[in-house]
Amino acid sequence: MSCLATAAIAAAGVFPAPVSAQVAVEGAVLSDYRVRGYSVSEGDPAASLSLSYDDPSGVYIGATAIGSLHDGEPEFAGFQVNGGYALRVTPQVSLDAGVSRSVYYYAYGNRRLAYTELYLGVAAPHVSARVSYSPDYYRAGTSTLYAEVDGGIQPAPNWVLSAHAGVFSYLGLHPVFLPRERYDWRIGAARKFGATSLRLDLSGRVQGSPAGRATDATALVVSLIHGF
Repeated sequence: MSCLATAAIAAAGVFPAPVSAQVAVEGAVLSDYRVRGYSVSEGDPAASLSLSYDDPSGVYIGATAIGSLHDGEPEFAGFQVNGGYALRVTPQVSLDAGVSRSVYYYAYGNRRLAYTELYLGVAAPHVSARVSYSPDYYRAGTSTLYAEVDGGIQPAPNWVLSAHAGVFSYLGLHPVFLPRERYDWRIGAARKFGATSLRLDLSGRVQGSPAGRATDATALVVSLIHGF
């Protein structure tokens, strides 16, 4: 899953496992594109297009392309690709393992952030957890670990409330201008209108010295998502 809205709805237990091969296309317009509590669009509006394939065998692949307004001009801001395998171990619990590659061209001004991650997760109704290991976060030889928990509920028809908490840690030497550990969080609400969803997400980070960028501050993101 490459979109926050999809992840939140899945955590709420709204979607059953596919019984046949499924291809999904999803477009989104966002007031800011944030990943793990920080902006990869420099706080500017962004748009994304996601494509995913889920096979009944449990194999899945996905890709997301991201565009944003950089210095007032539309730019290709980055992409995410992932693939893995999901295994249902009980009627309500599934395991998930895979690999992902993320590239953001304006994560630090004009410097790009790129990393590969191997991940392992578990999902149950209303809650999921995942641990991701990267051997090359930002630069070769820099290993990191990211642990996250997501939850969601459907309090009323077409409504989903979600929450997220994560902790990021450098496993070895880390850049002196960045803290060894940092935490991120997000709470959100989504309202579905057929194939379209309107989302509000409040997210932020908690980290030690050195301090983050201004665009890392707590922010409210408005998103309009449409599935095709």
